[in-house]
Amino acid sequence: MTVDDRPVLSEADLRFVVETVATQRSDHAQIVELLRDKPDLVDTMLGDDKLLRRVTSEQDVLLRISPRLLFDILVRAAIREMQRQPYTIERIGVEGRIPVFDSGEVLELMKDRQVRDYLSDMLASFTKTETSTVYIKARHGFRRRTYSDMDLDDMVQLSDMLDEEARFPYYKRIGDICLFITGIFPEHVAVERPVQVGPSPRTSGRRPRALEEYEEYAWKFYRLAAKHVSSETVGLEATLITLAEHFGLARKPLNFISDKYIKVHKTQLFTQGD
Repeated sequence: MTVDDRPVLSEADLRFVVETVATQRSDHAQIVELLRDKPDLVDTMLGDDKLLRRVTSEQDVLLRISPRLLFDILVRAAIREMQRQPYTIERIGVEGRIPVFDSGEVLELMKDRQVRDYLSDMLASFTKTETSTVYIKARHGFRRRTYSDMDLDDMVQLSDMLDEEARFPYYKRIGDICLFITGIFPEHVAVERPVQVGPSPRTSGRRPRALEEYEEYAWKFYRLAAKHVSSETVGLEATLITLAEHFGLARKPLNFISDKYIKVHKTQLFTQGD
């Protein structure tokens, strides 16, 4: 990180930005060198519409740049586009689309650079699935159980098994899954809270959750993460509280990205887990 906490671009990412934006120049290698200690100039370049056009039209763009850069560009672009309309679209289920006049509140929230950076980091984290294998004592020895960090139920169960001091990344991940599903895959969110008659076996698959359920999980677990001693260590306490309190607003730029920029390719970008 730089002194102002801005993410440092890799050599490949910085060169991609320069080649895309500085189209009137041929000395790209020299420009890359000049930009290494000039985060303000890099920040300005990241908002250039030429980057958006390239990352949304070029196939296999993640072979050239990092997921973090891709989603930084898309989050910035979504905010720029949302500045041009007085409402956002509430997405629930496959068909549900309701205009909500809250774009001013969303844009006010997005003025927080730490929130914007968190959204980009969070989206990038879902481009790769990680699993944890736990051996659970059973009647006749031990049973192997694999947990996916893309699965909400898995993360809740795994966090319950750990000592409190080790729970921070799982608390945070639970909140992130809620934000990711409702933001990027709102078509997988139930229109109404399903009526559950008794527990259903794991083999029957996950039941769809309503938006209210995701909101409840996010409010609870983002706050638990914020209160954890580790959140202060990594400087996320304020951001996690903000996401807990403004979950509905934070997912609006993600809905925009899902609908406008990656609608056709999002199943290729992400592995769905819930």
